Amino acid sequence: MNALLAILNVFIDPGETVRRIEGNRTAWLLPVLIGGILMGIYQWNMAHFTFEAIRLDPPQGMDPAALEKIQGTMETTSRFTAIIAPVMWAMMALITSALVFAGCAITGTNVKFPGVFGLVAHTNLIKGVQLIAHYFVLRSKGEVNGMQDLIPSFGLEMLLPDGANKLLIGFVSFFSVFQIWHMLILAIGFAALAKCSKSKAFLITAPDWVIGLIFALIGALFRN
Repeated sequence: MNALLAILNVFIDPGETVRRIEGNRTAWLLPVLIGGILMGIYQWNMAHFTFEAIRLDPPQGMDPAALEKIQGTMETTSRFTAIIAPVMWAMMALITSALVFAGCAITGTNVKFPGVFGLVAHTNLIKGVQLIAHYFVLRSKGEVNGMQDLIPSFGLEMLLPDGANKLLIGFVSFFSVFQIWHMLILAIGFAALAKCSKSKAFLITAPDWVIGLIFALIGALFRN
């Protein structure tokens, strides 16, 4: 029951989650399992949408015949990714935790890695909610119009005018409702964990989203 309450609280009160998982070295297990299942469901059901998007917007030089040949491979890859999703989810949480823990070492913040990992595992469930929300958005549409539809769009990019700068589009797209939600919850939760100010917590946890922003901007440059 305590583990379930820790998960439910993380969406609105990460400080309470920290209190409930404090000292529990296996607190990460249940949220990682749930997040992995959400990711697996997403990957399993996205195979159809991914193939349809590539069919409508094929890579340069790929003809329809070649595309049909790789359909089976794409579906198999998607299914395999869905099966190993819990492992991938755990690895993502480990990477984020390592970045945050490195920030702790640099700033002299006294926290233990299991505590950081437990917090990150819980806050990452927000990303799982985003995946499921994106799937239901695509499902409600019934079809995709191109590769752009495969990128979750929960920001303000739809308000930008046609022909807007690609970097601006990438920047605005990255800071979606879910991204901002995750950033705030992780920082607030870490402040409770490390017993430090929220500004310091935001600084220490920033590498988690700064790296994602860099990749988003690079990807935007190559987007049609």
